[in-house]
Amino acid sequence: MEISMAFTMLFLTCCSITDCRKKKIPGIFLLIGIVGGMAAVSWRIWQGYDHWYSVLLSAAPGLLLWGLSVLTEEKVGRGDGDMVIILGLLLGWERCTALLCAASLLAAVYAGIGLGIRKLKKSSRIPFAPFLSVSCALVWGMALAGGRL
Repeated sequence: MEISMAFTMLFLTCCSITDCRKKKIPGIFLLIGIVGGMAAVSWRIWQGYDHWYSVLLSAAPGLLLWGLSVLTEEKVGRGDGDMVIILGLLLGWERCTALLCAASLLAAVYAGIGLGIRKLKKSSRIPFAPFLSVSCALVWGMALAGGRL
């Protein structure tokens, strides 16, 4: 699992840098992430850790976020949904869901503080990839420390 988490951290770090600078996730990063995610799923299935239906289940959190992007006319970025789909493939649905919840909480705290000190406006757009990166590091740390995730 450490190789998958290391790849995930590298993927999220690259996405975070471009998301902060350009508010966009490059297609090449998504393509590399999909290839890595499919490799991770294939490995887990081959090793007997997962079943074929885990691919659909792993993509579910990202598909929900992607649907939210469509419903909100991309106030939630579509690239965020794409990244979470890839994270689901790389990490499985349980870790992906934990990561998404933690990232959402961190983003909400950041936005609340930013609004409170008037550094952000209600119309401000904040990149989500950095929150996913920090959350991934936290989830990975919990897993290494012996947590169930």
